[in-house]
Amino acid sequence: MSLFLKKFVQDAAIGIWEINETVEQLYTQINLSEDEEKIFSSLKTPTRKRHWLAYRMILPYLVREHELSAITYDEYGKPYLNNGVRHISVSHSGKYSALIASPKYTVGIDIERMEEKIKRISHKFLNELEIHENSNSLTVEQLYVIWAAKETLYKLHGKRDILFREHIYIEPFAVKDHGLVYGTIKTDYDEKIFPIEYQLLDDYILAYALDK
Repeated sequence: MSLFLKKFVQDAAIGIWEINETVEQLYTQINLSEDEEKIFSSLKTPTRKRHWLAYRMILPYLVREHELSAITYDEYGKPYLNNGVRHISVSHSGKYSALIASPKYTVGIDIERMEEKIKRISHKFLNELEIHENSNSLTVEQLYVIWAAKETLYKLHGKRDILFREHIYIEPFAVKDHGLVYGTIKTDYDEKIFPIEYQLLDDYILAYALDK
């Protein structure tokens, strides 16, 4: 078992689990609620089961024992702790699962393994302004910062009424090992700017944000 990363930021805690265990090894270490057992049973592949169980492995490292509760989901598929004491968001990619928890604010998180193939699909999530501002010459790392930032804001928003290209804009930035970008969610009824922190972890990227 391995908690790859634990970090505390203002008003939130973040954990990343490096998954080296089998489904059975993870399952025997966690006491799932009845509802969680149903969720677990509905997952179709061993990889998905391992990712999901790894979220539960992270929780005790970020949440005090008396605050622990089952993970459940709202009508839009957004996870939350059913005792209501923490807001959470989860993500997974490759060998990692990630979770962010905050006692005060709605949160979003994303972790992605970076691969060259993102260049072939960048037109699906970049809008015309982002392409123009960067002269259509974004690196793989820049593309993943944008993708992870948009995924983070999508999860933070928590509904399914926004699209990456149409409703989320990421301001120009220079890639660093750890940095801050600003993203705007613009809908028919609201427009709001959010700071999104990101961190490069070898060939992965982590991004997270709080709605303050």
